[in-house]
Amino acid sequence: MDTKKDVQSQKQQPVILICGKCHKENEIKSKYPIKCRDCEYRIIYTKKTKILLVSDAQWNI
Repeated sequence: MDTKKDVQSQKQQPVILICGKCHKENEIKSKYPIKCRDCEYRIIYTKKTKILLVSDAQWNI
């Protein structure tokens, strides 16, 4: 099976993070130090995803 390849490819994908000081987007991989590439500020935030989450809630009365 390709489960090891799938897990390794997910780890190598960069994550988009936003700097807390200059508010620029940074792509950071798992091995890179967590800091902004422009101002080297170390407080960064994750970007919100645009995935629509739908749940089916039913009331049982």
